[in-house]
Amino acid sequence: MKSKNEQLADMQQRREKILEMIREDGTVTVKMLTEAFNLTEATIRTDLRMLQKEGYVQRYHGGATLMTGKQNTGALLLERQTHLNEKDAIGKLAAQHIENGDTIIFDSGTTTTAIAQHITHIRKLSVVTTAVNIALMLGGEPGINILLTGGTFKFPTLSTSGEKAASFFENVLAEKLFLATACISPRLGLSFPSETDIKVKSAMINSANTVYVVADSSKIDKVSMFALPCDWSNIHFLITDSGITPESVRAFEALGVKVLIAE
Repeated sequence: MKSKNEQLADMQQRREKILEMIREDGTVTVKMLTEAFNLTEATIRTDLRMLQKEGYVQRYHGGATLMTGKQNTGALLLERQTHLNEKDAIGKLAAQHIENGDTIIFDSGTTTTAIAQHITHIRKLSVVTTAVNIALMLGGEPGINILLTGGTFKFPTLSTSGEKAASFFENVLAEKLFLATACISPRLGLSFPSETDIKVKSAMINSANTVYVVADSSKIDKVSMFALPCDWSNIHFLITDSGITPESVRAFEALGVKVLIAE
C-alpha cells in the first residue's frame, strides 16, 4: 500500500502527463484517458477539473482542450523558449549534414525548426514535412521545393497528423530524416505524450535512408506515455547537446547509434 505522499506524487505525475497529451494534440477525451491510465472516469474527471482550476485547460462534455487559440499561441511561444540555446546549437550542427540536391524529411517540432533556420547555405533542396511553420519558413526560398503533407491540423504543434499524413509517405524516398522526439532512452527507445503521431513518425522512418534523431539532453533517459515501435537499426544518428552523460553516449553507441554533440 502506497503512502499518502506517494499517492500525491503519482497523482501529480499523472496530471503532468495528461497536460503533455493535451499540449500535443490540443484536446483529449475522458475515454482516451481512462484507457491510457487504466483509471475510472471519476478519477480522470477530477484530474481535468483540477487542471481547469489551475488555468491550463477548458473542460467540455466528455473531455478537455487547451484554452482559447489566443492563449494557446502564448503557450506555444513560451514552450519554444525552453532550452533555446541547446536547440539552436543542435540545429546548426544538423544543418551541416544537409547537402545541395538532398531530398529530406523534416518532422515537426521546435528542434527541427531550429535546423530549418540554419540551412541558408543550401541552394537546391526538396523538403517533405508535416510542419506548417517550416513550410512557411522555407517556402519562399529560391531552390527549395516544399511538399507539405495532408492530414489533420494540430494547432499546438503547428503540424499535420493522422492517417492521411502517414499515407503521404508511402511513395516518398528521402536521403535524410530529421526526427523529433519527446523522450529517448537506450533501454526503452523513443516515446511521446500522444499516440496520434506514432504512425506518421513510423512512416517517415520507413521513407528515409538515414535517420537523425534531434533531441536536447533534457529528453534523454526519459520516458513518455507511448512508445514508437522502431528497431535501433533504423536510427543512425542522435544529435544532442553537451548535457548528455558519457554513460548515455556509450549506451546509444553500443546500440549502433552515432551520437553527435553540438557545442
